[in-house]
Order: sequence, then C-alpha cells, then structure tokens
Amino acid sequence: MSPDPNEITGESLGEHLRNARTSKGFDFSNIAQETKISIKNIMAMEENNYEALPADVFTRGFYSLYASLLCLDPAMVLKKYDDEKPISKKNSGNLLPAKNYSREYGNMAERPNSLPFSYIGVSVLLTLVFGAFFCWYFSWNPATYLSGKIRMSQETTQQKSLLKSPEKEFFELQKMLSIPTTSNASEIKHPFTTPVVSTDTYLVKAQFNETTKVTLAIDDKPVYDSVFKKGENAVWSAKNKINITLPGKTATTISLNNTPIHLPKTNNTTLTISLPNDIQE
Repeated sequence: MSPDPNEITGESLGEHLRNARTSKGFDFSNIAQETKISIKNIMAMEENNYEALPADVFTRGFYSLYASLLCLDPAMVLKKYDDEKPISKKNSGNLLPAKNYSREYGNMAERPNSLPFSYIGVSVLLTLVFGAFFCWYFSWNPATYLSGKIRMSQETTQQKSLLKSPEKEFFELQKMLSIPTTSNASEIKHPFTTPVVSTDTYLVKAQFNETTKVTLAIDDKPVYDSVFKKGENAVWSAKNKINITLPGKTATTISLNNTPIHLPKTNNTTLTISLPNDIQE
C-alpha cells in the first residue's frame, strides 16, 4: 500500500513541501505566481527558516496556500508547523558560542596599559579648551542654541500629533457621514456591498458574528462605510488590492480566495488589513 501523500513521516515540514513541489514539476516562480507568496518566503518555508518568515498570522496563511496548491492537507501541514516551530526556537536558544578560556585567563594576567586612556583624556581636555575659546571669541552661547533646538523639536512633535491617523480618519468619516454605530445600527436595512466581478483577482468573504461597522477601500474606488448585523455575510472583489478597517476587537471571520485569514490581535481602537499585501510580506 502506497503511503498517504498528505502524511508527513521521517522528514521535516520544509523537506515535505520541497518533495511535493518537485514531484509536481513546480519551481519557485510557479509557486510565487500561483500563491502570491514571495520567493524569499517560499525558500524560508522549505528550509525551515522560521525566523525569516513574517508574523505568525501571515505565516500560517502562507502554509495553507502552499499546501492547497500542492494538494496537501492544510490542517496537517499547519499541525506540523506548530510542532516544529517551538523546537526550532528552543534548539537555537540552547546554542552557546564557544569561548577561548585560555585566552581570557591570559589576558587577565597581562599588565593593563593605561596609555590609550591618557591620550583620550588629553584629547577631551584640548577639545573643551578649544570649545570655550570658540564660544568666547564668537560670543556664541551653546545653552541658548540647545534650548532653541529643543523648542523647535517640541513644536515639530506637536505638529505631527495633529496629523490624522487611520483611527482618527475612521471616526471623523463616521461623524461626517452620520453612519449609525452599534447602538442604532439596526436602522440600516441594506448594507452597501460591491458586485462581484468574475475577472477580479481577489475575492474576500466576511462573516459577521456581531453588529460591526466596516470601512472599505477597493482598488481606486472611493472609500465607503457599511454596518452589518450579526449573522450577515458580505462578499467583495478587487483587481489589485482591498483595505478593510474593522473594530480593534472583532469577532468577524474573513477569507481571501477561500483561504481563511487569521486576524492579528491589537489593543488599538481599529484594525486595518491590506490584502494581499499583508500576506505577501
């Protein structure tokens, strides 16, 4: 009986993916074109170089896409990834650099040489004397100069703090458009959705497990808001990109081209994900 191609036995996850890829005649460029995963990340996956991969939420998406393309079981691949990654980190943390203790003990026995420190002290003293003469000759007060620089830096920081952040724009747009929040969202009977175009590259599906406000930016179309009730679903399509802004703590589930996306946890008021950029980095 031939072994199950999905079963990973006697080899690492990277070796299993490499063998499955070569058996199907795929090279790195084929995989990158089909999955939109960069060649650098594909090589890191096959080399078990977990440190070179992005955040765990995006790495798991990479493995799911890669497994689906190679006709492997994504759940089994992700389980193997969960089993191997902690072991890799643990082993790398136990590696200690070798030390030449005989050299260290020999250096401890040597007589310290204070001559370089003498040169440094003389150089510092000459620099201070020259600086004092410069300030006196040109009537330049370094304290006044530094206070002016600090004041300018504080003003620049205040100006930057006035710039709009994505969270501020989210709520300012909500006020301008008078979009209902969770408390009165039931007034919206038909949330605005975009028609799905068969020629679009990316298909995003969302399932809302609670009343949720969403801000969408699809390709170069105008940004718009919509509120969805608990139990509702939405489908959006895009040719190049789609930015989705959700509440920071959301129970919404999202998939890209039928592949689930694990939303990262955040303490911010809102969470913005850019597809497919966030899963290609």
